[in-house]
Amino acid sequence: MTAKPGEKKRDRALYARLVESYQADRVGIFVDFDRLNNPRSPVWNPWENITPLLLILIGSLTLMFFVHLLLGTATMVLGVIFYLFVMRPWIAQRVYRRAIDAATENLHNWNLLWKMGGLVVTLNYMNKTRCVAPDGDWRAFVTRYLPEMELEGVESYNAFQNAQRGADGAPGTSRLQDVNM
Repeated sequence: MTAKPGEKKRDRALYARLVESYQADRVGIFVDFDRLNNPRSPVWNPWENITPLLLILIGSLTLMFFVHLLLGTATMVLGVIFYLFVMRPWIAQRVYRRAIDAATENLHNWNLLWKMGGLVVTLNYMNKTRCVAPDGDWRAFVTRYLPEMELEGVESYNAFQNAQRGADGAPGTSRLQDVNM
């Protein structure tokens, strides 16, 4: 699917508005851990998912065969509890951080993670107002709820108007008057 140049430019502007709002803490970006912690995800790290489980398994089997069967079994049970209550939240925090960093890095990453369904955008001042990927339209959400972004070219226009007013000497007496602003 190739987008038209105008759509790409609009998407980049909307994405910049979204990232600016996230950095200003006007919106929150939440990550769906279950959708992003799988092998098809670009933020999935196999080693942080497999290594703890392998260490628990190898350690408990070693204790089962070389020391005592009950000690190995107890080690396996304690290892699984450790994995569920310590390692799993740690992995979730790392996936969250990588997903947020990737999503706010560039538009391509944002669209990729959005299509996977791993992101949720919410307004910080209205928690019930949210846009959930992949079914929600983040572009419409940004357009509707984050309209305070400066439009491209406004600075140039204002500089031109200020220069015109300065050349004429008095404010409001310039030849070019904009009746729409």
